[in-house]
Amino acid sequence: MAQISKRLIVRQELNAINQKDLADSLGIYMAEHYCRNKDYEKGLSEFKKIIPTLDLHERDSAIQKYINFSMQYAEEFTKVSKWAEAVEIYKDLMNYNGFPVSIFKHIGLCMKSMGNADLAIRFLKQYEEISPEKDDVYVYLADITYTDIKDNAKAIEYYEKALASNKNNYSLYNMLGHLYSTHYQDKFKDKQIEYLKKAYELAPNNRIVVKNLAYVYGKFHETQKADEFYAKLMYLNPTHSDLHSYGAYLVQHKRFSEGFKFLQHRFQKEDLKFASFPKLFENKKKRWNIKANIQGKHILVHFEQGFGDSIMFVRFLDKLKTKCGKVSLLIQEKLVKLFEDSKLDVDIYTEADIDKIKYDYYLPMMDLPIVCEVTPETIPFAKGYLKVPKTAINAYRKKYINDNNKFKIGIAFEGTMASKETDRDIPLHFLYPLMELPNVEVYSFQVDDISRQMDQIPDNLELIRLGNTFKNWEDTASAMNCMDLMVTTDNGVMNLAGALGIKTCGLFNTITEWRWFKTQGDDIAWYKSIKPYQAPTSKAWDIVVNNVVIDIKKMVSKNKKSTTGNINTKNKK
Repeated sequence: MAQISKRLIVRQELNAINQKDLADSLGIYMAEHYCRNKDYEKGLSEFKKIIPTLDLHERDSAIQKYINFSMQYAEEFTKVSKWAEAVEIYKDLMNYNGFPVSIFKHIGLCMKSMGNADLAIRFLKQYEEISPEKDDVYVYLADITYTDIKDNAKAIEYYEKALASNKNNYSLYNMLGHLYSTHYQDKFKDKQIEYLKKAYELAPNNRIVVKNLAYVYGKFHETQKADEFYAKLMYLNPTHSDLHSYGAYLVQHKRFSEGFKFLQHRFQKEDLKFASFPKLFENKKKRWNIKANIQGKHILVHFEQGFGDSIMFVRFLDKLKTKCGKVSLLIQEKLVKLFEDSKLDVDIYTEADIDKIKYDYYLPMMDLPIVCEVTPETIPFAKGYLKVPKTAINAYRKKYINDNNKFKIGIAFEGTMASKETDRDIPLHFLYPLMELPNVEVYSFQVDDISRQMDQIPDNLELIRLGNTFKNWEDTASAMNCMDLMVTTDNGVMNLAGALGIKTCGLFNTITEWRWFKTQGDDIAWYKSIKPYQAPTSKAWDIVVNNVVIDIKKMVSKNKKSTTGNINTKNKK
């Protein structure tokens, strides 16, 4: 056997080493080449093949390149909203030592975009804990907490942390002023104004900042300042929502003539997707406008928004009749029977009748104060204008109301989604003291109880449920006429009680909805039979109810009324 030269063996070993080194270098170069030319899928695949074959030093270098290119690839996906694809890349990178901590932030933002706010916050908070550069993460956490989690108090905490290193960011000051205003209502007034004034100093021509300042000053009845900022808002290309807000401010401050005209912008507001308007709006040629001459014309007045609005504004029909030839009414079906029995002396229709109605102009109900030139001092029929036949009341009483001498109170504690957004609802447990009163029966007028509060009433208390007996609003009106007193928040039930002239305790939060310009004294101007009980501070419902209880005790002591009939026990709790 021929001997193999040691030199040859060494040379072969060196050649093998050189060949592997060349192959590795070539492999890394080609992987980089594909990635630089945006063929990330191929390039990253090549990296994953070659990384396990490298020695320790080269492997660390290649892994770092793999991470950098992967981050670029993920960014390309996020640019086109392919959040899941980006997350898959980030998830892969978390298997490698040395991945950037910013991955937690990126995954958090992807999770937000994918609709998983809880997971988004978990990743962002992880980033907050380990990253030395966390200023922007506070903004992200605040935005998610505000928009997705809807925890305003926590959002305020994050925005204030973000502000510590963003002293010249007007949008942070604006958000803080807005959140303090919406979350705390009447509390922290100085904070609300301080943050918004700072935002205004930094961005004096920002429309949103100016609107927020105008609103807050108006909310606290600083009308001179509010007028100043609303006047400036008019020169900053205001949106329809801005102009509608101005109208609400004017009406609440008893400037009806201007206010209701600005409220006409409600039909062009940018957030109308949940509004309730009839199909008439498709025929713009017959839409009434301020310049239209309606003398001798047939006007079709139509509903808009909720039942409470229809009940409140139907009072103006008699005044309208004096200004035109004929009036017809297009109304929600569940109000038809009540309005017919109230003898409004107009033809009444529902949406199903639209195509067969002949008219000259259609007129939205909330524009009636404009046509009728109403002022706060000339609101018509404040003592009541709707009625129910005695036969209907007696039939309802006989079927559903207990035959005893107890003082009967009807309650309504929540309205539609709009009432929730404006803090008008009262949690039912605040009304338990009414159920504890001796010689008193409490009847619920709630048709819906989404949060099932009535199922949580303690066993020692009784609430008689009438809501499931109401087929329409005449049933509700009949039930009201069987009560000695109504106690209700700002909702459709309260409007009906006032329109019927039923003695009522109206429960109002500190900040009220725009139409209630009078919430002190013995009535609320629109309805003389409703006495307002307003919270001294936001949601101080215990104080409100305590005042109601004091007055009810006086009423009960004077009560000598007796009724007849038996209650259907299936409506009891």
